[in-house]
Amino acid sequence: MRTVTLIGIFLLASVVYSSLLGWRTTDVEWWFAPWMDHIIRYGAKASLEAPLQVQIEGVNGFANYSPPYLYLLILASSASEWFSSFVLVKLVAIAGALFCAACIYYLLRALTPPSASLIGAAGMLLLPSVVLNGPAWGQTDTIWSGLAALVVAFALRGQWAAMMLAFGAAVAFKLQAIFIAPFLLYMVLSRRITPLYFPLPLLAYAAMMVPAWLAGRPAWDLATVYLEQAGTYRWLSMNAPNGWSFVQYLRLVSYETGVILGTVATVLAALALGALSVRWRRLHGADLLLLSVTVATAMPYLLPKMHDRYFFLADILAYALAVCRPKPWTIGVAVAIQLGSAGAYASHMLDFTVGKYLGALLIGGALIVLVHHLWCTLRVTPTAMTASSSPLA
Repeated sequence: MRTVTLIGIFLLASVVYSSLLGWRTTDVEWWFAPWMDHIIRYGAKASLEAPLQVQIEGVNGFANYSPPYLYLLILASSASEWFSSFVLVKLVAIAGALFCAACIYYLLRALTPPSASLIGAAGMLLLPSVVLNGPAWGQTDTIWSGLAALVVAFALRGQWAAMMLAFGAAVAFKLQAIFIAPFLLYMVLSRRITPLYFPLPLLAYAAMMVPAWLAGRPAWDLATVYLEQAGTYRWLSMNAPNGWSFVQYLRLVSYETGVILGTVATVLAALALGALSVRWRRLHGADLLLLSVTVATAMPYLLPKMHDRYFFLADILAYALAVCRPKPWTIGVAVAIQLGSAGAYASHMLDFTVGKYLGALLIGGALIVLVHHLWCTLRVTPTAMTASSSPLA
């Protein structure tokens, strides 16, 4: 029966993904496909030694994604004789979804039996946010989110070096992986890792930049690529399903004030989540996963300048929590975050403007539930924990 279920999931995913290969998006047509064209025409070295120039009608800019994404495009360009640049970009996005599913399987395997982990990971391929992000939109938030999920998976196994390396690799691919940083702060404050592990994320980041450096791109450019991205637009929200969408629409504060307030609030919340978690007790098993879901939801909800896609890590971690701890509240949280993200995607892809506002309300409600249950979990006394020591309790 489980084999039939798996086959059914993969067949359905194959049909859905293949049907979306032709879905046209501005990100692919204006940016990713032209980058691929440049790679095919000029080769890998010329495409890595300097930011790719994009000059087509209506667009004039450069590839401000970090080099690891370009590495994937370079690998995919080897199939340019058989597929168009547009399709190649979509195939990279689909490969990212499969990678993310593998990472979720590894995470679930630490908490659930093999068969449940496999079905759960396969089911992730059909989540609305996964389908819309990769096969439809052509984005690859699946990759940095998958690496961030590995951070949690390694933490569950006590593999601290691998955890820190995975974090560095995730940040090298996309700065938004920093959303999981409060989870690592908890690991530091709970004295599970020593200062000897602290350089590992930097080493992983540097290693991911080596191919671009060898191709001729200056080391300083590679070290500051995210600083250049920070000033690319001046909006408090880019269709993000968080409270800043309301603040921006109602013009409650200026851009500068909003950035300061949001950043301070986020830093304080991150410190509070990490410090209070240690103040009361050490988390294990699914409770540790609960902490990761909470921080992955709270960070993009509190931060300004967020995009519609930045709740992707919260999407997949909330789903994983619902799989390994199937309770009404975990399922409700996973559904609410999925619907909230879908609303934001609809704002961008279908011009359904109200979607991001509905999404902000849904995800805000989910965040309240998460914080409540994390608070209750942290307040459990050691005696009570002894009576319920199973990580799946």
